[in-house]
Amino acid sequence: MTETLAPLPAEESEWTVGWRIVLGCALGAGAGIVLLFFTFNMFVLPLSQELGVSRGELGSVQALIVTGALGAVVIGRAADRFGFKPIYLGTAAIVIIGQVLSVLFSTTLLHMAITIAVLGFFGVGTTAVVITRPVNAHFRRYRGRALGLVATGTSLFAIAAPQVLEPMIANYGWRGGFLALAGFMALVGMPAVAFIVPASASRAYAGAAGGGGTSDWSFLKTRDFQLMAASIIAMGLATAGFVGQLSPIIQEEGFGPATGALAVSIFAIGQFVGRLGGGWLLDTFRPQVVALVFTIIPGSGFLLLLLTDQLLPAVIIAAAMIGLQQGVEIDLFAYFIARRFPITQYGTIYGALHGFSWIGNGIGIVGVGWLHDKLGSYELAQGIGMASLTLGAVLVWAVRLPPLTVEQPRAG
Repeated sequence: MTETLAPLPAEESEWTVGWRIVLGCALGAGAGIVLLFFTFNMFVLPLSQELGVSRGELGSVQALIVTGALGAVVIGRAADRFGFKPIYLGTAAIVIIGQVLSVLFSTTLLHMAITIAVLGFFGVGTTAVVITRPVNAHFRRYRGRALGLVATGTSLFAIAAPQVLEPMIANYGWRGGFLALAGFMALVGMPAVAFIVPASASRAYAGAAGGGGTSDWSFLKTRDFQLMAASIIAMGLATAGFVGQLSPIIQEEGFGPATGALAVSIFAIGQFVGRLGGGWLLDTFRPQVVALVFTIIPGSGFLLLLLTDQLLPAVIIAAAMIGLQQGVEIDLFAYFIARRFPITQYGTIYGALHGFSWIGNGIGIVGVGWLHDKLGSYELAQGIGMASLTLGAVLVWAVRLPPLTVEQPRAG
């Protein structure tokens, strides 16, 4: 079912300045804190060995990135008040400092717990909560495509980063990997946001009357926000633990670290397809239908894992299928919020939704490692993941969106 758009005067004008917003935000997102989230599975075994802890214990520490739930609300609201650039650049600097200090001083599980908690809180400023704000403020007709292109930045980094991190970790341990991640943000993410994204995009709707400067939290009581919150919790529970344990899952099948790194890259390729394809589909078809399709496919990926054993092609295909959902999730909820609620409150509302997502993420991250410690396998966790994705699809299907109207771009 396609959606009809009102005519847009000077259609191409969205991209005249918009391409700079998309490019800068894509590079900023790709080099942001989410890269640590997607590649943390590569640090699990080295950290476990050096710190002398189990995967479940390390998973509990990794789950402290749930501090991003609080950070999302605080930093999302700050972006509404002060604009995109100051928040991204300030939080990115804090993340880089945190990673470097961890490399220099972390020697215990407690040190790593503090590091992850700090990175989780401030790292939200380098994620979709902030990154998608100038995109949604500028684009109307091509909002889905623009969001998809921005989200592909994370996928491209996630595809390439494991191939850089694997030899760094092999030669210099987890500390070398952390320094590499800090380098991505310092040398790519911050310059891209500072010099490519137009200043006008940073200021769009920032501090607008009736928006970022108010304390209106009435959206929390709306049916549609509650449905989106429940859906994103269910989806996070399904996929977060899988992402955090992907490399160990592959190695438990009898394959080496290099194959684990390949699986991470394949997962990222699935994300890339989901983000780019999902963004285009959101502009063309009913968004709820897009959400349903891109949730059923990864659910089938969990089923494939359950039905196969020690079969590398099946594991690789499943990783790509599950990556599809992770890919479209950012586009999907950013699109839904911008379509359903005022753009002046975008950061606050998306920050609140992102905060709820970490409930599912935290449960998934801790639960997968804990179930493995108790049962010696990942099978039950995979079954729970399939059921959670099904629930998420049903919930987001019920969200009601207003008719789509197209206006002239507001930034640039």
